[in-house]
Amino acid sequence: MHIDRLELHDLMDERSLPALEHPVPWQSLRTRIRRSRRRRRAVVGVAGAVTASLVISAAMLSVHATGQSDPTSVSLVGPFPARYTEPDGTVYNKLAEATLDATSKKATFDVDVRGKPLAIRADCPTKAWKPVVTVQVPGTPQRFRLEPPFLDCHDNRAVDVLPLPPDTRRATFIVEAHKEARPERWRFGVYEWTPPATMKAPPPPSEPAAAIAGWPLLATESSAWPVAGEVTLTVPNTGRQLALVTYCGGDLIRRLSQEVRVNGHKNNTMPGCMAASLNTDPGAAQAGPRVAYLRLDSGRKATTTIQVRLVTKIPEYRHRPGTLTAAVYEIPPGQ
Repeated sequence: MHIDRLELHDLMDERSLPALEHPVPWQSLRTRIRRSRRRRRAVVGVAGAVTASLVISAAMLSVHATGQSDPTSVSLVGPFPARYTEPDGTVYNKLAEATLDATSKKATFDVDVRGKPLAIRADCPTKAWKPVVTVQVPGTPQRFRLEPPFLDCHDNRAVDVLPLPPDTRRATFIVEAHKEARPERWRFGVYEWTPPATMKAPPPPSEPAAAIAGWPLLATESSAWPVAGEVTLTVPNTGRQLALVTYCGGDLIRRLSQEVRVNGHKNNTMPGCMAASLNTDPGAAQAGPRVAYLRLDSGRKATTTIQVRLVTKIPEYRHRPGTLTAAVYEIPPGQ
């Protein structure tokens, strides 16, 4: 059966994304092995320590999971600062901390809401098999997810909750362990945040790589968010496939979504808007999900027009500066 190159790229991306999102947690595995060896050497001592720790934990619990069969503690101490400021001037204030311990599969805890957007940070024992976090508001059956929907275990940045109803005064955070995850102790810090009263100037736009895996750069364009947040590129239509790479600058990296249109038609591929780190020639394999392979029209148009637009469901993002850079590369025949 014949399969064209673009379909092959799509298939390879689909099959490789789970591995990219859930790499082998070598450090965590080595840590578990060392712990297992220590347990075998001192079974009696470990049993006594576990008993003592359970007594201490019972004395320190301040809040229990609400309406759940397995209680989970909410801690008043932990690795999360009470207040911090991101470089663009956005201030984060901590509202609560929670722990999903090794014996629990689910934790719920309530947070008072004061009309400001909410976000959650994670102290991750491993970067694989992250718990799923949703938020529920009393009287509303809908569960509000994170945007993007995954915890940030690479940079330990706060991930925002989609906007709650305007009259919300209390929200319930629901943290559920991944079904494939081994028992781990996860910590979470919930914050409310306030954009700066005066928005700073956006950082300089990113410089894209001159080539990726031997693919020459055809065109590049940049714009500033929130003034524009959209770029349009027009390149000659040579009949060859094109690859699109997008870069974002500022503290909105990975927080904004994108819409891509090719000759006016919406493209299903949504490349991740990452920091500009492809300043050398890393090859397409290392670029991974940064690259969007564009499906071109079958007609013989002289040019191809590509539009990239930043979008968001969180209105407060429009008070935070950023940049968008789009780069279009031509894929030579046979690749």
